[in-house]
Amino acid sequence: MKRTKKEFFDYNEYRDRGMAYKWDTAFAIGELQEGIKESSAESSRDLERLPQQDRKYIEYCLERSMKHNKILEVQLNELDELGRVKEPIWGNFRGFCDLDVLLIGDQYVDYGNIRYIKIHDFRKWLADPEDANTSPFEDQYTETKISEQVKIDAAFTEYFTDNEWIE
Repeated sequence: MKRTKKEFFDYNEYRDRGMAYKWDTAFAIGELQEGIKESSAESSRDLERLPQQDRKYIEYCLERSMKHNKILEVQLNELDELGRVKEPIWGNFRGFCDLDVLLIGDQYVDYGNIRYIKIHDFRKWLADPEDANTSPFEDQYTETKISEQVKIDAAFTEYFTDNEWIE
C-alpha cells in the first residue's frame, strides 16, 4: 500500500486557518467558559447561617461518627472575605490532633469553631421506605445523667491512674 501526501486546496477563495490555530483558541475559550461558570456559581452562593448547637450534642455527633463511620456536615463560626457563610465541611471525624483541634475528613478544625453539625445516614436504595424518613440518630440523643457521669468519671480515673506502664 502506497501512502501519498495529503494536500488541501482552497475552495471558493476560503483559506482555512489550520488545526494548530483552531486547537489553541478552542482550548483557551473552554478554560474561559469554565472559569466564568465557577465564578458565577461562587458569586450566587447564599448559605443559611444555622443556629449554634449545644456542645454535648456536638460531642455526641463526633462520637457517633467515630464509632459508626458516619459522614458529618460541619458548619463553622467563620465568614469568608465577603461576609458570607463558608461552605460546610464534609467528612468523617478521625480524631483530635491537639487538645482542641479536630481532623474531619482531611481538614483541621478548631473545636470551639464548630457552629452546627449534622450526621448524614446514607442508606441503600432498596431500604424499607418507612425507615427512609427517620434518622437513627435524632431520637437517641439524651443528656447524661449525673449518676451516669459519676460512673464514667470513676472509670476514666481508674483507667488512666493505674500507674502501670508497658515497657
